[in-house]
Amino acid sequence: MRIKAQQVRLPDHSTVIAVAALRRGHRDEALRELLAQLGIAAGLTLIAASYVGYRTARAALDPVERYRRRAATLADGTHGLRLPVPEDRDDELTRLGHTMNRMLERLEAAAERERRFLADASYELRTPLSLLRAELDVALHRPRTATELTDTLSSVDNEVQRLIDLTNALLGLEQLGATDHLTRAPVDLPALIASAVDPHRTAATRAHRSITVDAAPGTVDVDATWLRPAIGNLVDNALRHSHGDIHMTAATPDGHLRLTVTDEGPGFPTDFLSKAFERFARAETSRTSPGSGLGLAFVAAVAASHGGTAHAENTEHGAAVTLDIPC
Repeated sequence: MRIKAQQVRLPDHSTVIAVAALRRGHRDEALRELLAQLGIAAGLTLIAASYVGYRTARAALDPVERYRRRAATLADGTHGLRLPVPEDRDDELTRLGHTMNRMLERLEAAAERERRFLADASYELRTPLSLLRAELDVALHRPRTATELTDTLSSVDNEVQRLIDLTNALLGLEQLGATDHLTRAPVDLPALIASAVDPHRTAATRAHRSITVDAAPGTVDVDATWLRPAIGNLVDNALRHSHGDIHMTAATPDGHLRLTVTDEGPGFPTDFLSKAFERFARAETSRTSPGSGLGLAFVAAVAASHGGTAHAENTEHGAAVTLDIPC
């Protein structure tokens, strides 16, 4: 109950006090109900907001948890696994997942190159090292004449040179496989061919063979540091495994360098053509001749690093190996 008094002066100068009483119970009860409703509504709103926020955060962090679980699997040594990245989304976490998958691919490729390098090196270096040990054991077993010692040293020198060539080839393949970007530069095509072929002309002349070159004038945009030894490997391969003259053509049709080396000989065995560019692949007929089986593998790696291809085939008179490189 609320009581209100008010003094009122009348015209005859008399004073009258008016008292009014108001009951506040209904209003206070309405205010209490309103406050209670507002409190309940605020509590429900807080609960709903917390739930929605939790679900939103959970949904946003679910990809991170999936990445963590998959990364834990990868850390255990499992190979070939990738983070589960949705293909129908393009947000920050999805882009992060794609970036991490590309990083995993590069790490896996590097690890595979390392394993392959170690396996290739251990396998191929074992034979010449065993031969060296055998030669030295025989030389030390009993006194040798000067002629025998000369022959032994000559054999050891050949095996040492074979080790050097093999090591250089393996290191070149490994370095080339780990190269992301080649240093392309305009190079005069005839001069490039001449610098790669000329070192082999003495060996060809000694074997009463000739090397002819038909190179179109012009420049090509390539990495000469890698392409020059690749061309030399093609010529060396033809000298080792064929007879007769060797002919090379080089032209630039449609913005591509197409270089072909042909020889006169038996050509590639039919069952060997499909694996001619594999590491240490050697035809049965060439296993008794010098070489490591890495020459054509290096050629293919150089072509691939330039975005091109290498192709081998038999012709009517022998074999032909072609490089097709964008330039």
